[in-house]
Amino acid sequence: MKPKSLTFLLCLFFILNSISAQQNENLWLRHTAISPNGTQIAFTYNADIYSVSVNGGKAIRLTTNSAYDTKPIWSHDGQQIAFASNRYGNFDVFVMSSSGTNVKRLTFHSANDMPTDFSQNNDAVWFNSIRLDHQNSMLFHRLGELYSVNLNATIPKQLTSFPAYEAKNNSHGAMLFEEIKGYEDEWRKHHKSSVTRDIWIKTASENYQKISNFSGENRNPVFGSANSFYYLSEKSGTFNVYKSSFANPKQSTQVSDFKIHPVRHLSISNNDLLSYSFNGNIYTQKIGESPKKINIDVSGDQSLMDNELLFVNGNVTDMVPSPNGKELIFIHRGDVFVTSIDGSLTRRLTETPEQERSIDISSDGRTIVYAGERNNSWNLYTQTITNKDEKYFLNAIELEESVLLANTSESFQPQFSPSGEDIAYLEERTKLRVINLKSKKITAIHDGEKHFSYSDGDQEFEWSPDGKWLAITFYPEQYWFGEIGILKADGTGELINVSKSGFSDFSPKWSLDGSVLYWTSDRNGMHSVAKTGPTQLDVYGVFLTQKAYDKFKLNKDEFVFLVDDKVDDNDDSDKNKKNKNDDKKVENTKVEPITIEFENLIKRKAKLSLFSTNLSDMLITKNAKSLLYLGRVDNKANLWKLDLRTREIKSLGKFERGGIMAFGKDAKDVFILSRGRISKIEIDSGKKKSVGINDEMPFNLSEERIYLIDHVSRQVKKKFLDPNLHGALWDELSANYKKFVPHLNNDYDFKDILGELLGELNASHTGARFSERKIKGDQTASLGFFIDDKHLGNGLKISEIIEGSPLVNSDKKVKPGVIIEAINGKSITQNSNYYALLNRKIDEAITISYYNPLTKTRWKERVKPISIRAENELRYQRWIKKNREMVHQLSNNQIGYMHIRSMNDRSFRVFLDEVMGEEVNKKALVVDTRFNGGGDLVDDITTFLSGKKYMEFQSDGKIIGIESQRRWTKPSIMLVGESNYSDAHCTPAGYKDLKIGKLVGMPVPGTCSFVWWERIQNGIVFGIPNMQVLDIEGDVLENKELQPDLLVKNSFDNITNGKDEQIEAAVQELMKSVN
Repeated sequence: MKPKSLTFLLCLFFILNSISAQQNENLWLRHTAISPNGTQIAFTYNADIYSVSVNGGKAIRLTTNSAYDTKPIWSHDGQQIAFASNRYGNFDVFVMSSSGTNVKRLTFHSANDMPTDFSQNNDAVWFNSIRLDHQNSMLFHRLGELYSVNLNATIPKQLTSFPAYEAKNNSHGAMLFEEIKGYEDEWRKHHKSSVTRDIWIKTASENYQKISNFSGENRNPVFGSANSFYYLSEKSGTFNVYKSSFANPKQSTQVSDFKIHPVRHLSISNNDLLSYSFNGNIYTQKIGESPKKINIDVSGDQSLMDNELLFVNGNVTDMVPSPNGKELIFIHRGDVFVTSIDGSLTRRLTETPEQERSIDISSDGRTIVYAGERNNSWNLYTQTITNKDEKYFLNAIELEESVLLANTSESFQPQFSPSGEDIAYLEERTKLRVINLKSKKITAIHDGEKHFSYSDGDQEFEWSPDGKWLAITFYPEQYWFGEIGILKADGTGELINVSKSGFSDFSPKWSLDGSVLYWTSDRNGMHSVAKTGPTQLDVYGVFLTQKAYDKFKLNKDEFVFLVDDKVDDNDDSDKNKKNKNDDKKVENTKVEPITIEFENLIKRKAKLSLFSTNLSDMLITKNAKSLLYLGRVDNKANLWKLDLRTREIKSLGKFERGGIMAFGKDAKDVFILSRGRISKIEIDSGKKKSVGINDEMPFNLSEERIYLIDHVSRQVKKKFLDPNLHGALWDELSANYKKFVPHLNNDYDFKDILGELLGELNASHTGARFSERKIKGDQTASLGFFIDDKHLGNGLKISEIIEGSPLVNSDKKVKPGVIIEAINGKSITQNSNYYALLNRKIDEAITISYYNPLTKTRWKERVKPISIRAENELRYQRWIKKNREMVHQLSNNQIGYMHIRSMNDRSFRVFLDEVMGEEVNKKALVVDTRFNGGGDLVDDITTFLSGKKYMEFQSDGKIIGIESQRRWTKPSIMLVGESNYSDAHCTPAGYKDLKIGKLVGMPVPGTCSFVWWERIQNGIVFGIPNMQVLDIEGDVLENKELQPDLLVKNSFDNITNGKDEQIEAAVQELMKSVN
């Protein structure tokens, strides 16, 4: 070969390798695991498990299932790999050979199971799962446990009843693990608080020792050689690898030195070769050397599908009927569609990866307007039938989309004026503006300076029928409850408050004839016990003229003699129209200006609805004759039709849930969007018909994900509680994570990318959530009992039956010590896994075969198993009962106990019921807020517990009652811990600031903030903390850790053996007040 040709080929080789390297540069390679001999690395890419040489090169795909396979773990001899897969709906543990053959399922419970290690002799796999704690444990049931399942897939054995995560074991019988203490998002970074994870070791002699001392995150411990261990820590400001020794664990050496992004998924070989992932790539590192990035080729069939066929037959998020009476415009998965009213034809009008929303249609039915998030901004777009000979969007050939408004400001929620000449919309979420379609002139209507947009779409406004006014919901200064106001549509004049109520008023609407402005109010409905819980609503209205009000007050007989009424008011239909051409006349008739008599306006306010209900939407029919409203009764949403004069009411139909309503042509029909489906109801007859949408759409999921990460990034910049984003270099971080998105083929990885990005904010309530719902997925039923783990024979020996268990019946033959030998005739042996026998048996009668070894008797019973959720409720009630018994015993029955499960109305009702019932005569109270995930009860709890006795009621020398009658007026103490979250931080912070009592337990992480959880169009939910809370000293509570007055940590040994040191300390301290 000529030298010149050789040079050419060498250049070509390096060019091709360079191109290949660039193509694989932005791959999202995660969950790395190096083989024990240090020659291979297993990892996860695009929902499958791969392996590759530590020197890089072509990766071998080990799994090819359509499910999501992740978290590979090598056996200690390197012959097998365990992993997690959601092949049956939830994540189970599987094992396969290191070459990817002989795949076997090991776990059969519908909880999520994640492997962490093999046993030392490689005959079992360790995994984390949230199942059933040991019966002696006093830990809360939601944190999870560590299990071991042997390779024969028998019943898993519980190794720890406390949350020991990412556990690793060595040949000396020791175990390293992370301690999980609360509910913080897995990918949150940069925080320093009590909830961050710590590294512990359990020695062969069963002693536990905390071996990390950094107040931030410490994770992913692995055993090294020569008495050393490695782990990940944020000591340097981001996750890096650290080395320490068991001889001196408080001293550590930084091994890697990455500056921005976190090191994840640390693993180690027998010769101390480290492997980990960093920013989508895989690295190896020898001690004393720099990290080495592994160039990996995963080319080939990677299951990347740019386009997928999605079915359009539900999940509608918005709709508007056309005035032509034959079409309906709607939104599905962020695109605009039109369908015929009978559902026979459907057409897609927009085809963008970006989201469209907030649709409206002009009065002539020829133009629609919507908001679209394109070019990094919410803009307004119109789509028009341009050919005057064409009438319908469904079959129009000439449709033209135009940009109505696109600038640096966010613009959405467009709404046509009645004339169709102007469009009102929101600028930057709270400012009300009007744009003229012809001149494009923008008029400022309301500055929204004192408004706060908690979630997109929560600002309400509506045009008056004559287009001269706009009604809005607004908020009084410093008070977060709604009032109804009206503004002139030309931008002149001041805001006029027309509701003037100390209750919450929302959702203003105008009657079709302009005689009534109406809205929803919680003035008369039943309110929750908690101030911020659910409440029933009514429809209130203000009559704009005295004449309209007088007419409203007439009874049926009086109305007959109303001589100046020219309209037949007997029904809501159009029976009195003279001919079929009147439709066109009505459409072209200019609406007369409405009259508003401001004098005594508030005195013409009236309650329109007949009864209070959980109301979701309402409309007033023609001539202000009837009120239609969706209100829930008996767990169903009824469409009620109320005659405003006679007060006669009837139901026009029922729906599973509430929804939104819109009139059809001439207001003869009403369309209802409920649970993603649209129905049409004839107002006069009540006849109901579904709008049967059935279509399909090709959809580019990759382009959608690229848009969605931009959407999430922009939402954070617009709505995050700190304008400086806690110092995060947001644009750079967003661009970094975005580069991985085009390579994804699933939303689990996309969820993790969003989680990593949002985790950079160092804020609570962040991260992303995603789960696939598989119709035929596993659903493990439960029997409500604890298994005797010391039983070595066949069957399941009962050690305790939980109160409320389905095993309990009037015969009471089933008791502790009895053995369950078979389920539905299938024997339970030492080599079987009984969870498989309970799959999809919830509320289905099964036959259980029992054996009592004391009486030597056998019998069978029919039992209906319960769901895991129902069993968890039984476990929760058992936990409360045991805690209460402990407090009563320690205090000689002088101190009461109650746990606040969540900061919501339901939990508050239970709390009040128990405290003022079961514990009312106690001299003091232990209030347990541990493991509370939040809500909004801070004012309710602090008000209740800060009661003072200032009056007595007496009769015949007997004290009959006191004031405060409904508040706790005796001493209290509050239990807190690392698992308190959100309002469960706000509440003890307020409790301490108001000096109501002392806090006992562990420090509470600074998570007291408001959050909006947004569900994006692919089903992922992500959090944005959007409003901060300041304490009595003016300090922001987000990231301000709350210190207890008495610092007490429950040791693993004590809490798993029935001893709660925090309760003991609380009782001991509170007894000082009692005595």
